[in-house]
Amino acid sequence: MSNPAFIVDGYTELKIIQYLCPGKPVKRTDCNGKDVKIPLIAKKIASHIRILGNRHYPIIVLVDKENRELSFEDMVQQIRDALHNEGITDQDIRIGVADRMIENWIIADWELLAGNIDSKPLITDSSNGASAIKKIKNTYDKTTDGVEYFKSARQNILYNNSPSYKHFIDQLEGIICQYLTFDK
Repeated sequence: MSNPAFIVDGYTELKIIQYLCPGKPVKRTDCNGKDVKIPLIAKKIASHIRILGNRHYPIIVLVDKENRELSFEDMVQQIRDALHNEGITDQDIRIGVADRMIENWIIADWELLAGNIDSKPLITDSSNGASAIKKIKNTYDKTTDGVEYFKSARQNILYNNSPSYKHFIDQLEGIICQYLTFDK
């Protein structure tokens, strides 16, 4: 039986995870931004893992790729390698990286967000999702609007339209969470 804990970038992801898996611990790295080096992110994640003290499994990490010049898969591997360098080798750690930001997952359900598909970007991963939402909605607050838009987004659409979302959801195999019970 799983007993997950989550380590995320910031407040938006924290609020989303608290909605998706209520009652589970969620820790923030507060190390987001394109200039933050991956070893620093891993150091903060490792610190949280040590504090959690083998009481939770798996440990689920969700961070943003931001503007880094690498694929989300490469960033996952670099975080995994950096955690290994931090001595974190005996844990079930599942890492998701939103490509470029969690808003990119929201805009993957463009029709629900915009009301039409005429202006849908060809590729939603790697674009500036927050800017796209702001253009559609005229205003956008990450920690209130972002959470509501994410909660409204259709998981199967996100899964089929966003490779980084699909990768993250596939990492959550075996975790009991109502959010994960959708037809892929």
